[in-house]
Amino acid sequence: MIKAVLVDDEILVLNLLKRIITEIKDIQIIGAYTDPEQALLEIPTLAPDVVFLDVDMPALNGIELGTKLIESDTTGDMSIVFVTAYEQYAIHAFKLNAVHYILKPADPDSVIEVVNRLNQKREQVPAKVSESGKINCFGPMHMRVNGHKIDFLTAKVEELLALLIMHRDKGISKWRIIDVLWEEASIEKSQQNLYTMMFRLKKTLRHAGILVDVKSKNGIYRIVLDDVHCDLVEFDNFVEKKPQVQDHNLAEFERVIALYQGELFEGKDYVWCINERERYFQQFATIVNRVIHYYRDNKCFEQADTLLHAVRQYVSEEEYGQLRYIG
Repeated sequence: MIKAVLVDDEILVLNLLKRIITEIKDIQIIGAYTDPEQALLEIPTLAPDVVFLDVDMPALNGIELGTKLIESDTTGDMSIVFVTAYEQYAIHAFKLNAVHYILKPADPDSVIEVVNRLNQKREQVPAKVSESGKINCFGPMHMRVNGHKIDFLTAKVEELLALLIMHRDKGISKWRIIDVLWEEASIEKSQQNLYTMMFRLKKTLRHAGILVDVKSKNGIYRIVLDDVHCDLVEFDNFVEKKPQVQDHNLAEFERVIALYQGELFEGKDYVWCINERERYFQQFATIVNRVIHYYRDNKCFEQADTLLHAVRQYVSEEEYGQLRYIG
């Protein structure tokens, strides 16, 4: 049974929608509100499957309420249906990942269509994961689950994930994200874009079976990667330990070197990460340099040549020449 909440400041319109839904199977009303502020507070606790939102409400309209519910990060996989007298709001509905929109006055056929869409959505079971998902940031950014590559919905969603990963320790403010991704848009439009993109990112990761959590508090977003393998995280953890090259940890050094499959977010013109891209390359080159030094100091010339051949594609001719004549 689909659990529904209705929000409309006009009691007559609200009652009409109630009567229609009551006569349709597979859906039940668990809450109805004429005050959108009260609805905002109580909907997360009710945990409905779908919320029918009137678009044209004073103080807090349906678009704003929908974005706030998404931003709250407490509504799980809840769907939104906009109820409006104006068809142009359908555009906003799709941008907010609403499952549908209904034109006033509501009628049984439009509600039945919503129920059918919700049932179809329920049948789309998220991927079962037999191993942790993987997010690769070195080289072209990509995600994999059970060896299968997962596509990003849009370039903006991909860049949003990149920003979150780069600021995973302290988090990143929504204003910084907006400044990077939608610098020229209005504040209202930018915030709506952010909420929409964040929703799409979470949905993409969840349905792919990649166990990533994105937390939001006081306008700061932070990604939690505890249950997913990320090459950048592993690389950073290794560098932070500042290990010395020794015989017992050579395999670990080789594994970290192998994480570097190209420059950070290769092929992306992310102006905000130019300095970070260079910093990671220098760290990579330093590690390679130290391992080659160790091999040659211990007369392991074959291992040194093998490593040198493996990293040649990632360094310039000048850097390659310098590495060849180490020792």
